[in-house]
Amino acid sequence: MLTTLLRRTRIACLATLVAATPVAAQAPAARAPADTAASGSLFTRTDAWIAGGTVVGTVALLAADRGITDEMRDAGAQRSGFLRGAARTFDWVGEPGTVVLSLGMYGTGRLAHHPHLAELGLRSAEALVVSGALTELLKGVAGRQRPFIDTRDPDDFAFGAGFTRAGHTSFPSGHATAAFAVASVAATELSAWHPHASRYLVPLVYGGASLVALSRVYGAHHWSSDVVAGAGIGTLSGLLVVRFHRLHPRSRFDRVLLGVHPVVTGDRGVGLVWRVATR
Repeated sequence: MLTTLLRRTRIACLATLVAATPVAAQAPAARAPADTAASGSLFTRTDAWIAGGTVVGTVALLAADRGITDEMRDAGAQRSGFLRGAARTFDWVGEPGTVVLSLGMYGTGRLAHHPHLAELGLRSAEALVVSGALTELLKGVAGRQRPFIDTRDPDDFAFGAGFTRAGHTSFPSGHATAAFAVASVAATELSAWHPHASRYLVPLVYGGASLVALSRVYGAHHWSSDVVAGAGIGTLSGLLVVRFHRLHPRSRFDRVLLGVHPVVTGDRGVGLVWRVATR
């Protein structure tokens, strides 16, 4: 009884650590436009808090990785059709769902002439590229063994093994990174555009990202510390992408990708005419 309670407590702590730091940080981050414009700084104190919380949370969970994985892989939990289905769904949401969502928002926004939706999709795609590049580098360097290879050995790190050995790309979680990258962009932009709804929107988007992270632990694709590290990397990447563009409005990049206006023509068929605004 006591062992089960301790294991479930560890899982609850994992869920809290995955979600708490980004959500807590989003309140000051939502006020970033004015503060950032005034200071002209790409990096803020909020970033330091998120980075510090990510490091502390990751280190704290290293000792609990095996216990949390054992509980997630418990026969009762694995027999649940609901949990298996939910894990598959959120696993897809993490990848390729985040890419599909980002490109879909951008494309729909351009076709429907909805600039906010197009910008949200573009910023999400940029955050995916930035966070994905960093995550892949860390995966290769850390060379951590995935739990589905051996659930009893969460301490198997081998420098550089992630570049050459299959199954040694566990740290950090790419799915968690992608989910939190998109979530942080969405939470920041939506809080700026709809401040009165931010109390609902921020927990909603980060809650979805947290479920993506937990699904990776449930499926033994990652250790708990992997997903916490990914959550922090993704969150910081999204915040920095949004902040960079607020410091550099109407860049050439944006003038091309957000200044293109598709027009459907009906003369002997249907086509698209793209007008690029260069000013």
